[in-house]
Amino acid sequence: MRYGFYIGTCLFLIIVQTTVLTYFSIFAGMYDLLIPFVVFISICLPLRESLPFVIILGLVLDNISGSPFGLHLTFYFWLLAGVRWIIKFLRVSNKFLLSLVLVSAVLIQNILIIGTFGFAVPGWQLPAAALKNIALQIFWASITGPLFLFCLLAISKRFGIQFNGSAPPPKAYG
Repeated sequence: MRYGFYIGTCLFLIIVQTTVLTYFSIFAGMYDLLIPFVVFISICLPLRESLPFVIILGLVLDNISGSPFGLHLTFYFWLLAGVRWIIKFLRVSNKFLLSLVLVSAVLIQNILIIGTFGFAVPGWQLPAAALKNIALQIFWASITGPLFLFCLLAISKRFGIQFNGSAPPPKAYG
């Protein structure tokens, strides 16, 4: 049941990100919707289950997107490793911390993309609209990222999915 939930949620987010959001101008500059999902997987699953899931997710998104191959795979792997490292020291139920992790993950992904194009194409210059796009992504990540993450945690709790990762389950709200 829980793997069906994870796979279904992942496919739903990929479809929404690649097809639906491109038709609405209000969502121009939307960040990678799978970042909150990777953070969710990092919190909820043990490493032996989350690592293969994140690797397959990165390979699928690398094949679908037009980015250089391995970009999403590398980013999702290091995001998984970073979140697993952070939750050893800090509480997962802290809403501000999770919001900060999501916003910094979006910023790091943009830096990785800029660095990839900077190294791959000699003489490449950052487009003028890139800073506006990065600011929009950070804005969307700060507004919707924690909302997505807490919705995923609430839905998984509703389905009775146990938190088997190294982090304790988040506290109930209300």
